[in-house]
Amino acid sequence: MKRLFKTSLFGYNRKQVNGYVLSLRKDYERELSKKKDRMLELSQENRDLKSKLLEYEERLSDYEEREIFISKALVKAEESAQAIMKECYHRIDMEKYKIKQEQEKWKTREREIIRQLLAFQQEAYSLMESFQSEINYLTSKELIKLQNEDKADVKDEEILNVSSM
Repeated sequence: MKRLFKTSLFGYNRKQVNGYVLSLRKDYERELSKKKDRMLELSQENRDLKSKLLEYEERLSDYEEREIFISKALVKAEESAQAIMKECYHRIDMEKYKIKQEQEKWKTREREIIRQLLAFQQEAYSLMESFQSEINYLTSKELIKLQNEDKADVKDEEILNVSSM
């Protein structure tokens, strides 16, 4: 703001200079007031931003804590899962072993039953042969007896025939 002043006897016109200074002062005060208002706005904005920054830092801290907690939980879950799987495999192996033992027991039992059946079959064949031999013996004895009776009957008939003649 450039201004030219009129000169008076002992220098510049005092009224003009004072008016100009007053005008400058008002302009500066207005500018100063605007700057103060802007500074207050910026200070408030700065406080708001700091508050938000603190809030975001707290939230970030919470998220980091949660991340650590979740990471630990995942590690524990993986360890638990591995322990469970190991236990399952162990139980499966034990069950396989028990089943094989049971299978061997039943195979042994089956072989024993087959041996017993073969022994019973052999005994049955022996008994059948023995019965067959006895039947043959008794049959031959009976045949001999019948033949002897037939011979005796024939002799009796011959005697009767000879006597009736």
